[in-house]
Amino acid sequence: MHFNKNQNIGDAYIFFNSIHSTHSYAMELLSHSFPQHGTVISADYQEAGKGQQEKTWFSDKEKNILLSIILFPDNIIPSKLFLMNMAVSLAVRKSMLDDYPWPENIYLKWPNDVYISNKKVAGILIKNSLNFHKVQSSVISVGLNVNQTSFPDFLPSATSLFLNTSIEIDRKKIEKNLFVALEEYLTYVNEQPDLLKIQYHSCLLGMNEEYTFLIKKNNETLKGTIIGVSDIGELIVKSSAENIALYFQHGDLIYL
Repeated sequence: MHFNKNQNIGDAYIFFNSIHSTHSYAMELLSHSFPQHGTVISADYQEAGKGQQEKTWFSDKEKNILLSIILFPDNIIPSKLFLMNMAVSLAVRKSMLDDYPWPENIYLKWPNDVYISNKKVAGILIKNSLNFHKVQSSVISVGLNVNQTSFPDFLPSATSLFLNTSIEIDRKKIEKNLFVALEEYLTYVNEQPDLLKIQYHSCLLGMNEEYTFLIKKNNETLKGTIIGVSDIGELIVKSSAENIALYFQHGDLIYL
C-alpha cells in the first residue's frame, strides 16, 4: 500500500468534545469533499458510536480513544482487504505496549477485536469504498478503552488498560503511538504480506485451541480447532469430528 508521503496520519486532525459518531462524520465528510489522506476525526464522547454489524460502542466521557481515520490507499485490490484489517489490528495492539508491557496477554480476536486475556479492550470498524475493482477510500474507526474504570452489567466481557494496570494513561500518547504503528503496518500490506500474516497469527485469540461454535445458518453446533484466518478474512476451523478444514465468514459463527 502506498500513500502520499507528505501526508501522514494525524497531520489533519479534527476534534470534537462530543459527536454523534466519528465514523458517521468521516463517511459524511468523504461524501461531500475530498479530505486529506490521513485525516483523523477524534472525540471525547460519542452519542452513538459505531461497532460491527450496526452495534453501538459504549464509552464514558473523556476516558477512552474514539476516532476515525480517512485513508486513500493506492494499489490495493479487494482480495487484499483483510490484510489491511490485520495491519490495523496489529497497530492497535502495538499502540498499547508502552503502557501495558505484557504482549503475551494481548490477543487479536477474529475478525476485528483486541483482547487483554479474555476481555475486549478495543474494537475496529473498517469501511471501504471500491472503484473499478480497487479501493478508492477507507475509513478506519477505533474504539480503545483506556481509562474507563467500570462497565455496565450488559458488557461483562469489556475491559480497559486502567483496569489492567491501575494507572491513568495519557490518551494522546497512545494516539500518537497508534498513528506511527499504522504507518508502519499498512506498508506491509503490499510490501511484506507474509510477515503481516505471521505476526497476526502469532497473537490470534484461540489459535490452535478447540472451541464449540454455533453455525448460525443451520443452528448447529460445531466443535473444532482454530487453525488460522484466510487471506480474504475467513476463520479456518478444523472440525474435531471430521478432521477437515472449514471456512467461515464474519457473522457465520457464534463462540459458545
